[in-house]
Amino acid sequence: MRRVEFEGSFNFRDLGGWRTGDGREVRWGRLFRADSVHLLTDADVERAVGEVGIRTMVDLRSTAEIEAGGVGALAQRVADRQHLPVTSRGPVPIDAPRAVANPDRSPTRMFEQYAAMLEVSGAVIARAVERLAGADALPGVFFCAAGKDRTGVLAAVVLGALGVRDDDIIEDYVLTGASMEQLIGRFASIAAAPDLYRSYPPSHFAPYAETMDRLLAHVRERYGSFAAYLRANGVSAATLDRLAAQLVG
Repeated sequence: MRRVEFEGSFNFRDLGGWRTGDGREVRWGRLFRADSVHLLTDADVERAVGEVGIRTMVDLRSTAEIEAGGVGALAQRVADRQHLPVTSRGPVPIDAPRAVANPDRSPTRMFEQYAAMLEVSGAVIARAVERLAGADALPGVFFCAAGKDRTGVLAAVVLGALGVRDDDIIEDYVLTGASMEQLIGRFASIAAAPDLYRSYPPSHFAPYAETMDRLLAHVRERYGSFAAYLRANGVSAATLDRLAAQLVG
């Protein structure tokens, strides 16, 4: 029951249960990844606050996306909303509905984009992790438009910093594939969206295990680990310990 069913968000998932290298696992019901949380209906918001208990939302969308789509009703109910836009290069994120109409979604291109996100948005990613490690932050959710690319990179960083096994990080990434039909259908319904969302089947945009596998290898080669990547971007060892204490049991 990893996916939380909402009317307005199709890719809202619990990060609990993933296994660490030392035999522990991420706690359930503490941290979630998602798509388009700003589109939650009023009924969704009541469940998100009352049942799921969301206290913090980290919005990875660009300023332009927020101006076009708003912050949503949940933003008025949570204790803290953080706007931390993650990008790779240029002003328009790769999974935004108004993204540049580049049809290439191959593992090679997506790996290159993800690696660029880690470099260009290192300080932003670090701030997201610091906020999620806060004593009063959880349960929390971080999200972008589709919950695949920007969200997928942050999920990999968080899980990797917690010591989650590579196989589980990859599996978490590819699970977005189960929601692609709904996600691309929503993008295709937006008049200003590029034609590629209507010209290509949802499978064209699906996540590939190879993409995340290459990103994990890249981080290990360049930094040694995701924890070392975060430390290089200013996250303290104490913050990483606090994050692990709250999320790993």
